[in-house]
Amino acid sequence: MDPIDLDSLFKPWNRTLGKDRTAYRNHVERVLRLCTTLAGGELPDPVAFRVAAVYHDLGIWSDETFDYLDPSTTRAVGWLHEHGHADKTDLVTALIQQHHKVTAAGAARDAVEIFRRADWIDVSLGLRNFGLPRGHYRELLRELPDAGFHRRLLELGGRRALTRPWSPLPMFRW
Repeated sequence: MDPIDLDSLFKPWNRTLGKDRTAYRNHVERVLRLCTTLAGGELPDPVAFRVAAVYHDLGIWSDETFDYLDPSTTRAVGWLHEHGHADKTDLVTALIQQHHKVTAAGAARDAVEIFRRADWIDVSLGLRNFGLPRGHYRELLRELPDAGFHRRLLELGGRRALTRPWSPLPMFRW
């Protein structure tokens, strides 16, 4: 049995996500499965990874911003405190804050680096694969279709670039 059901994590956000719900949900599930693969078959901390996965990009919708790392983190930490998992705050914060880091966030088996790599694999449609066989990602994408996720990211990124050309991708970290 899963430590935290994804449906229960998504439920408060279904209306906010609107037409993007399936696209984002599939992205979250792909990231979690990629994390499991990169971790060697078992997540280092299933609760922290599930919460971070659901909340890592949520600020795009909850706060209507492409500068979403802080709002996403704040909402995830709130959930942790409300549901008796305050001890996971530091890890979930690091997972969310570092998931768009361009350079490594630690050794390959570190939790934050596993999450970072998994998100990069999915966001790049498997082009940045960190040694994961391309067929593995293609199969995952067949099972959990894109459903417009990448198109939506391009749309939101384009809008941000037009309105704030001095800061088109504020979520990137070096």
